[in-house]
Amino acid sequence: MREPVHLGEGDMRERAVHLFRSAQIGQCVNSVTHDVNNCLGAIMAYAELVSMDQGLSADSTRMLREVIEAVRKSSALVGNLTDIARQQSSDVRIVGPAQLAERALDLQRYNVKVSGIALETDYEADLAAIAVDLPRIERALVSLLTNAIEALEGGVRGSIRVSAAERDGAVEIVVWDSGPGVAEDVRERVFAPFYTTKEGVHIGLGLTTAREAARLHDGELAYDPERGFVLELPRNSRLAKEGPRAE
Repeated sequence: MREPVHLGEGDMRERAVHLFRSAQIGQCVNSVTHDVNNCLGAIMAYAELVSMDQGLSADSTRMLREVIEAVRKSSALVGNLTDIARQQSSDVRIVGPAQLAERALDLQRYNVKVSGIALETDYEADLAAIAVDLPRIERALVSLLTNAIEALEGGVRGSIRVSAAERDGAVEIVVWDSGPGVAEDVRERVFAPFYTTKEGVHIGLGLTTAREAARLHDGELAYDPERGFVLELPRNSRLAKEGPRAE
């Protein structure tokens, strides 16, 4: 079990600088993604025009299709990044729970891969869509995934499992990792602002803001030693009445 980290003045300064740098990067995201989308649009347009050439070989046609599919995937990733980097204005949408989990996973797949972590997903079939404030819940899920990845640092053949299911009129999205777990005496304290059990430039706000996002939806975020971090999102939350748009 990880023990809490006691911070000195130097540690706090380092974390404040890290937080400031992260905020600066976030401010640049929308501007950069706008230009990236313009470039992707040009690539897509020219690729589709070339693909209309009747004289293309089978190999050329196949390669063009792969280019077009890669552009579509890249555009979706840029869209996810833009959504999650938005300011704290409400953006309520109707999203399927599995799609919601996958959007967050798409932003963390590279980190999972380079860390040598095995990833498993388990989504209950036919889960109905739910109204959520998309940027807030997506950030909450990214925080849970980041927490899981960091819990496996230095581990051997670690694994992460993300699942979604219906339970008692609510959707539960669960993030579990095979790491050492959270010690019993700090299971509630890990949600406190600026509290962390990790070394380095960890701010200690990820789980705090994730729980705040859950409670904004009349839900909850809790830690279960057997299941992992459980994000509960009721179907009858107040946000369901705010006129969400379909995603």
